[in-house]
Amino acid sequence: MTLRHIVNWKLNGETFAARNGQAAKIAEALEALPARIPEIRDLKVYRNELHEGANFDLILIADFDDAEGLAVYADHPEHVPVVEMIKGMISDRVAVDFTV
Repeated sequence: MTLRHIVNWKLNGETFAARNGQAAKIAEALEALPARIPEIRDLKVYRNELHEGANFDLILIADFDDAEGLAVYADHPEHVPVVEMIKGMISDRVAVDFTV
């Protein structure tokens, strides 16, 4: 059993270039976390490629063994500053967690 955690963000940059810069910073920070948080089984970050403005800009897809692993990740001292950084770059967030 795997718990999949998906988060989508709408970035708040005023231009496409600004949003691309934000996306790169967020992706770099998130993609460094699996080496620091053993509960992360897999983590990928993707930038939206179509329908700029209509779609959300960035997606995180992360897998954990279970809800407890996700909870450890959520409160982990390596993750919390990344969350705070992301909060300053977004205008909207949506998430879903499910078993695969």
